[in-house]
Amino acid sequence: MTGLYRVLEPGSKRIVDLWSIEGGFCGRGKGGRTVLSIFLAGLLLAAAASAAGENVTLGGYEVSFDLGDYEGYSLGFEEVPYATVDGEEYPAHVCWIYADGPMMIALTDYGVPMEATSSLTRRAVTYYLNNANCTSIQTHEVQIDGKPAILGLGERPSGAILVCAVYWPDMREVNGTLYAQVDCTIASEASVAVTESLLNSIRVVVPSEEGGGSEREKIEL
Repeated sequence: MTGLYRVLEPGSKRIVDLWSIEGGFCGRGKGGRTVLSIFLAGLLLAAAASAAGENVTLGGYEVSFDLGDYEGYSLGFEEVPYATVDGEEYPAHVCWIYADGPMMIALTDYGVPMEATSSLTRRAVTYYLNNANCTSIQTHEVQIDGKPAILGLGERPSGAILVCAVYWPDMREVNGTLYAQVDCTIASEASVAVTESLLNSIRVVVPSEEGGGSEREKIEL
């Protein structure tokens, strides 16, 4: 892998090239920290439902999610450059969800398994939020789609709270090491209730999991 990571910035759909991933937790500003603590108090408790509302195909993978009682949303789709591995670019297949705030699901298949470490995932979330000009960034270990995930929150210059989560739907353990090749990035500036519904209901079907999935833990913002 070349070390080039490309992160989608919600809203502008801008691609940001990141030539290195360094560091981890980044927090700035006490006022923003208080806002995020209140916001987070609802994400780590529990709400949400079965993924029966929407079924879409992203890069050959079936993705489902349910926004609960919220019905006034629309969907958009695009394919954008995302990562370079051994000189070859891999696209992100993106589903934009326009609800009471913009949300995004981006799925990238790198073609080859790589070590899906918690530290790598955390740094990816932190860089995403940094490149959206967020401050008071917090990251937390959670489960999404029954898989280990990193959930990040940051405050944008407008004061809006941006949520970013990254997990690997095809994660598997080989001789004590976690490997995966499919990256799912979720970002949201929607309300707490709608964001909770997306995080708690999203499911990406990988070939080895057809017909079932892991037991899920619920997230509440």
